[in-house]
Amino acid sequence: MRTDRLFYKVFQTLPGTLFELIGGNSALAQNYLGGSWK
Repeated sequence: MRTDRLFYKVFQTLPGTLFELIGGNSALAQNYLGGSWK
């Protein structure tokens, strides 16, 4: 559980990291998160 909380905090503050880890584009992450959360 502790690890899940850590990952949640990291990806909440640095969403581009998640996309890079899964082979995506960090610019796409910013676009996606900016459009859906703001």
